[in-house]
Amino acid sequence: MGDDMLDVYFNHLAATGKSDNTIKTYRRQLTNFFTWLESNSECNDPKSLTSIDAVEYRRYLQETKKLKPASVNTALATIEAFCIWMQKEGYINHNPLADVKRVEQVQEAPKWLSKNEKYRVIRTALNEKNKRNVAIILTLLMTGLRAEELINLQPEDVLISERKGSLIVRSGKGNKRRVVPIPNDLRKCLGEYLVTENATGKWLFRSQRADQLTYDGLYNLCVTIGKKANVEALTPHILRHTYGHDLVVSGVRIDIVAKLMGHSKIDTTLIYTQPGEEELQNAVEKISFT
Repeated sequence: MGDDMLDVYFNHLAATGKSDNTIKTYRRQLTNFFTWLESNSECNDPKSLTSIDAVEYRRYLQETKKLKPASVNTALATIEAFCIWMQKEGYINHNPLADVKRVEQVQEAPKWLSKNEKYRVIRTALNEKNKRNVAIILTLLMTGLRAEELINLQPEDVLISERKGSLIVRSGKGNKRRVVPIPNDLRKCLGEYLVTENATGKWLFRSQRADQLTYDGLYNLCVTIGKKANVEALTPHILRHTYGHDLVVSGVRIDIVAKLMGHSKIDTTLIYTQPGEEELQNAVEKISFT
């Protein structure tokens, strides 16, 4: 459905300086939308989109896919950005999403793993005896990389010596490059992975077909490990949140946490200073009647 028009749109995004990661995200979300549309609507042309289509898709994401409000709103924003472009280019006269309400969001502390959950996830990954999977889980937990940053790592981005190591993140948010130091346990893990898996191709983490690991492949890996570890709905972003939270509770300065996380604004990092369920429970346990 409208593949030629989508290609023109993606070329437009590239020409206006959007990062490869942003374009990949737009492509994935728009593909998901139009795939759903073909099966659930009479609309067979992007130029014929209506607000009703958008409202029904919003309901589908909420009720069937069980996505959180932020994820639903991101999907709607991506579709609307495409519609705004179509309007500017003269393909349509009106943006069909202009009056479509977003899902109300309640500001909450991000979900991160408790110590017990984190150890269960690590233990489960180790029991899999799959060096790639272990390396992926530990890299997410010990560097806080975003999903797209991890799947775009190349073998030469891993710098390891006897006493220190780092990852070169070349495709960070906003196409910003940064260097992320890695602790000793991860240095050992990645060192063994590079040797035993003969990671000499273009990508550090490859799929079963030996090409680049996809976002869906990474997401499914985390969900599978989470289920085996009895951790509900484990995602790459929860592992990133766990890294940020662990740094804060360990007493690392907030500006350093922001630098390690790749945040351009410290305000973004402050979410990790909010108490989670574990901290709140520990606080009330200090109350005693004896």
